[in-house]
Amino acid sequence: MEESPSSTVWDGNITGIRFGLASRQEICTASSSDFPISAASQLANPFLGLPLESGKCESCGAAEPGKCEGHFGFIELPIPIYHPSHVSELKRLLSLVCLKCLKLKNRKNQVKNIGILERAFSSCCEEGALISINEVKTTDGAFYLELRVSSRSYRDGFWNFLEKYGYRYGDEPRRPLLPSEVMVILKKIPEGTKKKLAGKGYFPQDGYIVQCVPVPPNCLSVPDVSDGITVMSSDHSIAVLKKVLKQVEIIKSSRSGTPNFESHEVEANDLQAALAQYIEVRGTAKASRDVETRFGVSKELNNSSTKAWLEKMKTLFIRKGSGFSSRSVITGDAYKGVHEIGLPFEVAQRITFEERVTEHNMQYLQKLVDEKLCLTYRDGSSTYSLREGSKGHTFLRPGQVVHRRIMDGDIVFINRPPTTHKHSLQALSVYVHDDHTVKINPLICGPLSADFDGDCIHLFYPQSLAAKAEVFELFSVEKQLLSSHSGNLNLQLANDSLLSLKILFKNYFLTKEAAQQLAMFVSNSLPQPALFKANRSGPQWTALQLLQTALPPYFDCCGDRHLIRKSDILRIDYNRDVMQSIINDIVASIFFEKGPDEVLKFFNHLQPFLMENLFLEGSSVGLEDFYIPNAVVENIQNRIEEISPLLYQLRSTNNEVIQLQIENHLRLLKMPVANFILKSSAIGDIIDSKSDSSITKVVQQVGFLGLQLQSKGKFYSRALVADMASLFHKKYPFCGSYTSEEFGLVRSSLFHGLDAYQEMVHSISAREVIVRSSRGLTEPGTLFKNLMAILRDVVICYDGTVRNVCSNSIIQFEYGVKPGTTSFFAAGEPVGVLAATAMSNPAYKAVLDSSPSSNSSWEMMKEILLCSVNFRNDLSDRRVILYLNDCDCGRKYCRENAAYLVKNQLKKVSLKDIAVEFLVEYNGQQTIPGSSELDANLLGHIHLNKSLFQDLDINMQEIGEKCQGTIDAFRKKKKIATHFKRIKLSSSECCSFGQNCDTDMPCLKFFWEDTGDLHLERTSQILADTICPVLTETIIKGDPRVCMANIIWISPDTTTWIRNPCKNQKGELALDVVLEKESVKQSGDAWRIVLDSCLPVIHLIDTSRSIPHAIKQVQELLGISCAFEQAVQVFLSFSSFLSSGKCFV
Repeated sequence: MEESPSSTVWDGNITGIRFGLASRQEICTASSSDFPISAASQLANPFLGLPLESGKCESCGAAEPGKCEGHFGFIELPIPIYHPSHVSELKRLLSLVCLKCLKLKNRKNQVKNIGILERAFSSCCEEGALISINEVKTTDGAFYLELRVSSRSYRDGFWNFLEKYGYRYGDEPRRPLLPSEVMVILKKIPEGTKKKLAGKGYFPQDGYIVQCVPVPPNCLSVPDVSDGITVMSSDHSIAVLKKVLKQVEIIKSSRSGTPNFESHEVEANDLQAALAQYIEVRGTAKASRDVETRFGVSKELNNSSTKAWLEKMKTLFIRKGSGFSSRSVITGDAYKGVHEIGLPFEVAQRITFEERVTEHNMQYLQKLVDEKLCLTYRDGSSTYSLREGSKGHTFLRPGQVVHRRIMDGDIVFINRPPTTHKHSLQALSVYVHDDHTVKINPLICGPLSADFDGDCIHLFYPQSLAAKAEVFELFSVEKQLLSSHSGNLNLQLANDSLLSLKILFKNYFLTKEAAQQLAMFVSNSLPQPALFKANRSGPQWTALQLLQTALPPYFDCCGDRHLIRKSDILRIDYNRDVMQSIINDIVASIFFEKGPDEVLKFFNHLQPFLMENLFLEGSSVGLEDFYIPNAVVENIQNRIEEISPLLYQLRSTNNEVIQLQIENHLRLLKMPVANFILKSSAIGDIIDSKSDSSITKVVQQVGFLGLQLQSKGKFYSRALVADMASLFHKKYPFCGSYTSEEFGLVRSSLFHGLDAYQEMVHSISAREVIVRSSRGLTEPGTLFKNLMAILRDVVICYDGTVRNVCSNSIIQFEYGVKPGTTSFFAAGEPVGVLAATAMSNPAYKAVLDSSPSSNSSWEMMKEILLCSVNFRNDLSDRRVILYLNDCDCGRKYCRENAAYLVKNQLKKVSLKDIAVEFLVEYNGQQTIPGSSELDANLLGHIHLNKSLFQDLDINMQEIGEKCQGTIDAFRKKKKIATHFKRIKLSSSECCSFGQNCDTDMPCLKFFWEDTGDLHLERTSQILADTICPVLTETIIKGDPRVCMANIIWISPDTTTWIRNPCKNQKGELALDVVLEKESVKQSGDAWRIVLDSCLPVIHLIDTSRSIPHAIKQVQELLGISCAFEQAVQVFLSFSSFLSSGKCFV
């Protein structure tokens, strides 16, 4: 049986793909409808595909969004216009063509001395060669082409040849070229001319002139976000496209016949301006393909287009908006469950949950409707109000969607910005109350990093069943008891609970009334009293008896400081410092033995029990708790002055090691105050003794404020710091013993009061914290978004590998598994998100904390994560760290001597650094040593400091040679060459000229030959103002390319520490070298220059550990593996602010 010809499959090969601008025919062909869109209401037409508010796609009939690929529409323009993004390229193309004969212009023949025969056989017309085409911009932003000819070449009827393209118009040397005329020109260009244009990189296209505007499918538009009442956000491009339709309607309605040239010009410009705005908002006008870019001609970017593109990217991919959310201040309620959240009634009556009516819940929802607990319901595409005052009674039917008010038991999830780690999202069960704040249990403050001093949280209300299920499975409290970052417990007893425990064990015995009052909050019944009769007070219970009633039944647990058998506490340490860790051990045992539900029950019993005990007993703080012994205060005041030299060095150098030394000194100064507070004051009972920030705040209250002003890493300028130092000198001109306050270290406390200057310094510091909490969070926020965009799809798979679920590419074969151990991370764990939050959380904390060490670590982390591809020549790009070799000779100070030698080799010293004075001597005629008899009436002397000169280990002959080189260089400069050509130099080891010289000094002498034509006063002025400043800037030792070379102490705490594999050291000496900005031209120059300068002392340098400071330089010069190790070290140092970060860096 022969095969049907219709079923034959023909083979074919793709020979080429042509890209170009869409023409009118192509736009109409791609449209799903043959009829253009003519009204704004049609921009959401069902023919454009899904998603729709209701119904199905009328082009393909699909009812589900995943099965409809979307369909285009189009808007027919009444007149052709220039494509807003390609006017410049069209201008360049037409400039190559003779508009009269449409042949390629022959520019070789465009000369004056050309013969008649040559003109006749020329490839283009003479008049066409005289015409130039310019791009003109109107006031409303539209672009059009304009023809110009010189006034000398213009004559009447010059533009008549354009009549064949459209209009016979123009009686001036310049004339607009209409889009309709260009459209005809492009169609009439001969094929031969098109081939020649293609050889030059230009291709005439119909798309240069826009006749139809494509309307994108509904799936490419940002959907409107609404809460059922108000629209929270909408697609801005749709609003701009409506303006285009409006302009089309204005043009059509204003016409009464065929438009003339002037009206055609105005209509085209107005319509093009509207379309240009739409293209910019919709997807940013792409830069036209420019042939000049091949030859390195750079073009400036369109800032407005760039901003529009960034705004679109934020709207589509980064920014997320929801109408079902709220923001509120939080307060504590310890008597409610850890998994519960109290919502104000005024919020609950405005936010709704969506419920679809089924046969199973119709009776329940009908009851809510009858009780006015529903706001609206939706039937198909129509929405109806159920608010008070609506007419009639509503009977629900299956399929309808009801928007009911929030009720007790509904699930919401919360977040306290700017926390970004996984456990900062918590799903809680709602209960409605009549107060005006959101109430949570204090135990949940830990994962949220929140407290009750005015913190706000964001609440989100999941609507769909899928969203509710996802929230419950991922964010519920019982599923987040253990930290995914570290494996520790997320819920921790707060300070008030620990205070209650301390009071409970301090009293230990409880009366019948107190025991019965506390027993109301525990699950088990009150046991038999420990003492049936004691001191005529009746039966008494112990603190341990009451505490063990909160434990689950038949619970066993043991540790170094506690022992529990069958829920009976047999032994426990009452020390407040270890009570938190004991509770954590007990809770962890409950979690692994009984499950997360029992943990929540334990906390829900223990927390109100402890709060009730605290309310019964109470705790107070008096003024006597703020008084520190005078001996402690005097010792602190004396030791503060020891930091003044370090503060001075920090102000001048901004060295990281000095910052660490100052922090260590301040930490030692805080210890006596902290010991007093924790051991002898009631304040110690109400603060967290392990929190450094809590201790610092108490020290500021009763001890000293500490360092308030810093010249680096703050939002105020260095000029303000200098102004405050100047104010200090004016305020205390003779106060030599308070020099530390000049550098911003306030020695007084808030309790004892501040003077005017100290209050000013403290106010600047406090205001900077306020500004930092708002403006400073931009960089960490951007970092978090960028990290999430890269790492959000990285998870642990079931085979144990770490993969990107989008590309299925393997990132790691095993995750977090050390030899001999097993991983506790389950399949599906979003380790990429955990890694992103492990870096972003310390970033937020570093910005808000703003200590010198945190600033330094944050700057280093930004350098790694935000490093650019291009070389920026920043300070870090010009910085190199040099480590020294250990000679193991056994002699003392060997490494110190080596550091000093390397520093002297690198550090540049100018003549000005050792100069003491400049003198001019009148001496008539004399013979200068080393020269012939000269007429030198004035002789310049630059006297040098003898001790500094001897320390440099150079002689005057070397100084003279270097200064002579400087003179020779200035002799080549035209403006001042005449002055330096007459200068002669000489040097002397001993010079006694000058009345102030008690001993002979090294001296550099210079004089001017042949001064007969100048007055002595003029000569002395040139010597002092021109010659001397140039000579004193001469580099007499060191490398002139080196800006700074300092000996520093590097320890494992610093970010530039490179461990010596042969020794275990707590720190060592190294050199911090910074080069001049002018000396470094490209990436790697700093490293090469420093090594070149160190060649004479290279045997003293440990080149295996010496590195460039910038991580980008390390990667380019030493390889990716070395850069990776350095980056991990910085991350570990940085994430030490939060211990949770170390697992995922």
